[in-house]
Amino acid sequence: MSVKALTIVLVLGVLAWPAPGHAEKVKTNQSTKLYSRAGEQSPVVLSVKSGQTMTVLAMDGRWLKVRTQGRTGWIPRSKVDMPEGDEEIARNTRRRPFVDGRGTRRGFGGEVGPDDRVGADATGDGGDSKSGNGNDGDGDRKSSDGKSNGGDDGDDAKSGDGDTGEAPRPMAHVSESTTIFSEPNKNSEASFTAGPKTAIYVLEAAGKWSLVENDDGDAGYVLTSKLNIASPASGARRRMIDVRGRLGVTLVKQSLATPGAMAVLPENYSASSSSFTLALGGGVLYPYGKRAWLGAELGYDFSKAIPGIKYMDQTTSFSYHVLNIRAVAGYDLQKKNGMTVYGRLGLHYDSFQISDVEDLTKNVAKLPSQIIAAPILGGALDIPRLSQKIGLKVSLDFIPFLASVSQTKNLEDGTDPSAKALVLGGVFTYRWKPKMDLQVTYDLTYESLSFGGAPPATSLRGHTGTATRSGSDFNNALSAGIAYAF
Repeated sequence: MSVKALTIVLVLGVLAWPAPGHAEKVKTNQSTKLYSRAGEQSPVVLSVKSGQTMTVLAMDGRWLKVRTQGRTGWIPRSKVDMPEGDEEIARNTRRRPFVDGRGTRRGFGGEVGPDDRVGADATGDGGDSKSGNGNDGDGDRKSSDGKSNGGDDGDDAKSGDGDTGEAPRPMAHVSESTTIFSEPNKNSEASFTAGPKTAIYVLEAAGKWSLVENDDGDAGYVLTSKLNIASPASGARRRMIDVRGRLGVTLVKQSLATPGAMAVLPENYSASSSSFTLALGGGVLYPYGKRAWLGAELGYDFSKAIPGIKYMDQTTSFSYHVLNIRAVAGYDLQKKNGMTVYGRLGLHYDSFQISDVEDLTKNVAKLPSQIIAAPILGGALDIPRLSQKIGLKVSLDFIPFLASVSQTKNLEDGTDPSAKALVLGGVFTYRWKPKMDLQVTYDLTYESLSFGGAPPATSLRGHTGTATRSGSDFNNALSAGIAYAF
């Protein structure tokens, strides 16, 4: 064969070689809904605003199968602005990068969801991709009325759609303009560029690289460390369970004041001591509707005096127990930082226990043990993504009424005690590992007590007169530890 003939053959071969398929993009022309199947009676996957970009996967009569915001579903063709020649729309050929050795099932960790198309199936070469029969290149799988004639994408036959039952993708953002690569390699081709305002949906997050997708259906890989993955409270709506453990110190201060009395114990005094603190807690939240959360939380703090309260060359040790059980209701403000407000209502119990309280040779100050139990109400503001790695939560709780106060028998300060309290808290969180956070917590507790009338005649406290006494407990607690999410 001559060189000229060979050249002609090569040129004709290049011209005849099929061009790579491109995913057709369309935009909604009005607010609408994305359905799990082709039909208004099917379940709604999500609501879509006007002007939303979508990747067209297939057509079925007046319905389009599209992918947007990390979800796949069906939308009427009348709800989008179609390009000219829309009858030639083929299935999306850039669903997700295929990586040798990766599972072909979609979902977090590749364990759930329908099969991804691979090879000929991904490009529509294995069947009719124009979707007059809604098959997405998989043969006659589905009729125009949305009823399933067989499995679609290996999914549940009841759904008739390959993504029905697919869990919402965790959402993420990047803090700066970031290149998303076609392969888990910085030297690979750029798939697209994400900015701080770009919504990114995490398809697989494991190890150094994560597979992500944008609203337009473009997919690629990015270093996991560059992702600011949304907490469930503002991203994936699913049950949340976490446990927490912290170690720290608490400064415990107790005082009593008696108007008109001498500035000596027990009429007027202030005693304080530092203490070692162990704090344990946990909580559970369930999504309710599109924005609400309902759940409960439990917290227990144990403090042991180091060394204790000193009086007349004698040190009196004590332990301090604080228990809070609360019901929680939250409302997601749907901000990019995940801001959520919570209301809390529950039971507060604290027990200040003097060691050897009845042995007055050791408890020379005649300090009583004291227990306060009361309903507690308040609220919290949670900002889980104050920055890429940092979260912050502040809370304020009150005990305004119905507090029960009891003291050691024969060491009472009054006959009719009552209490009110205010608790201010702050939690600083650093995202350390995917399911593990480092936390630093500060709690400021102020309890105001009133002891009406003279103490009982059997009291050994040594009070004189009948004046109403007022007391206060002022505690500062600083602790650090780990929170683990299930």
